[in-house]
Amino acid sequence: MKKLKYIVVPIVIGVTFAFSLNWFLEKEVVRMLSNNDLNPVLFNADSVVKNKGYFANNFLSNKDNILMFGSSELSHSTRQHPDYYFNTGKIENGIVTIGKAYTQDLQHSTVLGSLDNPSKKVVLLLSMQWFMDKGGVTDSHFQGRFSPVQFYRFMDNKKISDETKMLYAKRVTTLLKSSNEFQAERQYALDYMKKRNNVVFEPYYNFKKFMVNLKDKGLLYKELLMTSQRKNKDSLAGKYFDWKFERKRAYDDAIKRVGKKDHILGGKKLYIDKGYYKKNLFGKDKFFLNKYKDVDLTKSVEYEDLDIFLKTCRDLKIKPIVILTPSMDEFYSYTGITTEKREAYYAKIRDISKSYGISLMDLTEYDKSKFYLRDVMHIGTLGWVDICERLYNAFEDRN
Repeated sequence: MKKLKYIVVPIVIGVTFAFSLNWFLEKEVVRMLSNNDLNPVLFNADSVVKNKGYFANNFLSNKDNILMFGSSELSHSTRQHPDYYFNTGKIENGIVTIGKAYTQDLQHSTVLGSLDNPSKKVVLLLSMQWFMDKGGVTDSHFQGRFSPVQFYRFMDNKKISDETKMLYAKRVTTLLKSSNEFQAERQYALDYMKKRNNVVFEPYYNFKKFMVNLKDKGLLYKELLMTSQRKNKDSLAGKYFDWKFERKRAYDDAIKRVGKKDHILGGKKLYIDKGYYKKNLFGKDKFFLNKYKDVDLTKSVEYEDLDIFLKTCRDLKIKPIVILTPSMDEFYSYTGITTEKREAYYAKIRDISKSYGISLMDLTEYDKSKFYLRDVMHIGTLGWVDICERLYNAFEDRN
């Protein structure tokens, strides 16, 4: 009896502590999310609670903010970033930008599908670079962005169809095969695919789901402690942007960023940031000549992941705006991804968008435009102003 007591009592104490901590954290993070200035979190492209979390995204999504999914272009490299337009109190809609380098379609599906009642204002920034690798996102990159709390909530989301979950689970089992850290999640996906309800391990998974949710709240609580209570709330409301002025300022910014010296690659002038050119392209003409000539943009597993994202949107009754971003013609034609190859990719994305009946913001006409991109792949000052004005017109008109 005494031995049993020594076993049971610590378990009871531990369970009581865990549930008490969960209650405390949930109460506190809701209070801080409601009352604090969230810009330090929203403006942080590397924020764990946005990229790998559930609670903050779910709270903000329920406030009808725009959810913008992308990758490395979401770093704050220009003052025309969407956060500066949509999260400064000047307009009605806020925005939650989710993604950093190597975050691609499947992870975006995970984030969106993890939410209870996501905002209908969903934007996907589609990068051509995601489709350059025939295998799609790599195992290591997916594992580096993978989140158990988001995964379990996606798989338990009753609004997502069995068809979508089966496709999702199949991809997850493949991409997590080499991971030691996420074997439990891989097995969970395998069991789902085999329609196997493993009663023996159900208590283990229930406990794990509780603990990953608790960890998410703990990380959010820690991050919110660095924020301050909101002051002068909505003091700028009603002072809408003068987009003509913003375009002029963006052009002036681009001139300064590019500098006065010509940036040449293979005899072609590139209008890109001088720092990027010096670090990545200067003196590398031979290296980049036809470097990507064997790339076929129409044959990539990434299309399967895009399909999962769009099916997730469909199941959640969301009509996303997919942004087909331009590519820098001067650079990619030199590297072997010709205009014809890129047009085949563009056409395929257009067909996919049409088949799902979603809005496509087709920006490919800017392949040769100065300053629309800030380097060979990332949206630049003029590009961001254009995109943000279009999104403003699309979403403000819905209110």
